[in-house]
Amino acid sequence: MKKVKKETYRALLLLVLIFVLSVLNIVIKDFYIDDNTNPLQIDVEDVSRANADNVRYENPADISKKSVKPSGLPIGIYVKTEGVMVVDTGVVTGYDGRLYSPCKDILYSGDYVVEIDGKKIQDKKSLVEAVDSSDGKTIDVVVIRDNNKMNFEIEPVKTEEGNYKLGLWVKDDISGIGTLTFVDEDSFGALGHSINDNDTGIIFKISDGAIYNTNLINIVKPEGNNPGRLEGIIDYSSANVIGRITGNTEYGISGFLTQNFDYSSLSDDWMSMASKEDVNIGPAYILSAVRGTPEYYEVNITNVNYDRKYGNKSIELEITDPRLINITDGIVQGMSGTPIIQNNRLIGAITHVFLNDSTKGYGIFIEYMLEKND
Repeated sequence: MKKVKKETYRALLLLVLIFVLSVLNIVIKDFYIDDNTNPLQIDVEDVSRANADNVRYENPADISKKSVKPSGLPIGIYVKTEGVMVVDTGVVTGYDGRLYSPCKDILYSGDYVVEIDGKKIQDKKSLVEAVDSSDGKTIDVVVIRDNNKMNFEIEPVKTEEGNYKLGLWVKDDISGIGTLTFVDEDSFGALGHSINDNDTGIIFKISDGAIYNTNLINIVKPEGNNPGRLEGIIDYSSANVIGRITGNTEYGISGFLTQNFDYSSLSDDWMSMASKEDVNIGPAYILSAVRGTPEYYEVNITNVNYDRKYGNKSIELEITDPRLINITDGIVQGMSGTPIIQNNRLIGAITHVFLNDSTKGYGIFIEYMLEKND
């Protein structure tokens, strides 16, 4: 009887906690850059962008002459698409009970619907409204596919409920947790790889995005072929926005910081950067805040691939520090963007973990992260 009461009490406490978090608009997220429910709209004042692109250098030879502040702090990430991204096409049950697929072989996964009948499409809501207001007449759909703008005429289907649909599965935002790699004046770089849609694997084309302060609440260790992950609390209120995302490429995300960013969370020391030719097999360190504040942990670089084709898998490394292995069992999801330091210079960031051995993973050269975004 006592055991039942104790379990009931715990269940009630959990329900109260969930209610409080929802009232405060605080969302618990793990690493997965996944489809988000509906965080508050990003609405913060932009700071001056005078220094936002200072860290982007045309000539990699300039890298060794510049300095940044490595971070290692976990961040919440939220991005909105340019228009809405098509995940897949499906079928619609028409008013007559028959099945229709009005977009099949017309629109494809990875397309971005940006306009319907001259009206700009900004999110899923505006898409639904534009289609439903068509009254079943053929609509002009403007799509971006492979950076090319294309027009299609599609006839919506009237459903059993009396509204109109295209039979599309779409997304308009993604959120999750990653790691801030470096800060330079008012600009930043993070992740070391792109934010991709989980369903299609396609790089997210963003119209707006932000990074947030986040507090880690749990570390799930790897089990079998399931990678571990960082879990944290992200407050999506505008007061918690510390940066705006302006770039999302295969080499990471970048942008500029807002006035909310706490520079005291970083070291007072500036660190020079190394070109890829200066990265060597042997001892190195990573800077990670998995215990709350950034700490250096020992790693060993086991292989370096200088050929461009290796991209964000150019560095192979192994976690050797017993303290970090005790905390995380190695590399877990959410550590993407963790700075790698060798010979007192920032050389890159962690990007991937080996599923068969969580102490091993890949990294990207800082040189690639610093290049101008297209």
